[in-house]
Amino acid sequence: MELDTPASVKQAWFRLVGTVSDDGALTEQGESVDDVAYTYLTRGCRNAQRHMLRMGYGGWRKRSSALVFSGTDASDGGSYATLPADFLRSVGNKRMSALREANGDAWGQEVSPDDDRQEGNGYYFRGEQLWLCRRASPPSTLYLDYHYTHPVFSSSVTIDFPMDARPLIVAEAANVAKEDNWLPGGPDMEGKIERALMRAREEARDIVRATKGPRTFRKVQRFGTRY
Repeated sequence: MELDTPASVKQAWFRLVGTVSDDGALTEQGESVDDVAYTYLTRGCRNAQRHMLRMGYGGWRKRSSALVFSGTDASDGGSYATLPADFLRSVGNKRMSALREANGDAWGQEVSPDDDRQEGNGYYFRGEQLWLCRRASPPSTLYLDYHYTHPVFSSSVTIDFPMDARPLIVAEAANVAKEDNWLPGGPDMEGKIERALMRAREEARDIVRATKGPRTFRKVQRFGTRY
């Protein structure tokens, strides 16, 4: 069965954790039917996203609206903008800036939030904000390239996940659920879930790679030569 609808994904999760939609243990705290299932599927989907992004998957990518900065160097130690509500992680690192000018050119360099005393055209993430270093000179308009968080699971959600990798959502959701005391089956059930998670992660590995070429490593970036 293809996991092509929220209902099919939900049923796959019920099968893996060994329960059913009308299980009284899932509604004894006043939850509506399927509330618990959708809560775990939401968490599992976002864990699955993070796993695939760590492996190099390039999906769930978008560009923010123009960033609006507040604060000043004198009063705040820099200026800052609130991250998009669906922000998961930036499309960038210390070698490749996630900030873009209107024409697509990269701007600035990411620094560690522990280095917030740096000056110049740098930026860093702190909590739910993006900060510019002191004395930064940004262009009038800046955008943030980022990976966005999957929407909350519900009966009507549009599943934004590669079809063949969707068993990873189910397995990650079950892995979260195994820590709850309602889960039936004891250690045997926990072992089954862990095996399903290992298999789903392995199957997702091939989906992450969009090329048949061998995996390569980025060369170390050099900023100068010392003799």
